Amino acid sequence: MGKIKITLLTLVLLIVTGFKVDNNVEGLSIKFRKISEDYMRPGPPNGPLGSMPIEAEEGMKFVKMKLTLKNEGEKDCIFDFEDVYISTEQDSLYRFLKLQAYFTSTKTKIKPNKEIDRIVLFEFPDKATPKELFIEDKRYIIIVDK
Repeated sequence: MGKIKITLLTLVLLIVTGFKVDNNVEGLSIKFRKISEDYMRPGPPNGPLGSMPIEAEEGMKFVKMKLTLKNEGEKDCIFDFEDVYISTEQDSLYRFLKLQAYFTSTKTKIKPNKEIDRIVLFEFPDKATPKELFIEDKRYIIIVDK
């Protein structure tokens, strides 16, 4: 019952965030450059000692995706990574967790005919395979470009 509630809540959030007036993902294309999975991820900086790793919750793993996002449209692409999800084969959704450390804002704006690279992180079920990336009302099938 808990998974159903989480899935329904996630879908409601996805639908509601799709109605933001200032967001626009028309013309957005995504190239999946690399996808990796691990049970540990770097934690926040800890002074001169570096950072302490963070372990995934039991039954979960971290999915890291290297993406190239390109605006092939005529207007700015504007969205927030806080509202980005990946899905399992069973269509359960998992929310964006973190950008690479040197990007402090999750709000993203891509000018027409420009592209940006991002590394994004999700916490995802251990036995599942990522199926699609959801940005606003668009779905992008996750296929690594060779």
